[in-house]
Amino acid sequence: MDSVSPFDQVQLFAEYAELRQRAAALDEQVPACLQRISDKLPRISGESELADHYRSLLVGARSKALVSIENYHEAIPYLQTAESLIVQLNGHPDGQTEARGELLDRLDELIDAAVGMIDLAEQCFDDAQATDPDAVPPSILDDSLHPDV
Repeated sequence: MDSVSPFDQVQLFAEYAELRQRAAALDEQVPACLQRISDKLPRISGESELADHYRSLLVGARSKALVSIENYHEAIPYLQTAESLIVQLNGHPDGQTEARGELLDRLDELIDAAVGMIDLAEQCFDDAQATDPDAVPPSILDDSLHPDV
């Protein structure tokens, strides 16, 4: 990242690994969250103020989950390119400092870009999770649409 010397290979590799883990966690957790929201939303029935309130909350949460997915998906090409640079750096002789420096600078740029995307994805995921689909009162749910639930 910007605060790291562009030649601090160990730090850059560690940041990349952490970023990969964060992206993988989002890839595992966000779709399940989106599914829970999407399963509950069509079951809200009626035109009451309470139904409209929960419908609005879940639509907002669904939108946040979708933005989260969009952002961590946008980060994937950056992470893939970073991984490719890491492979190049691992096979690159230490004596060619100028070429290594250029690769490390590019890796730093890719990590910086991906961090912003992953940060936003995590924030949107947190926002989506703030609305619990199970908090929807049973009195406004139409379970005849989903008899197995």
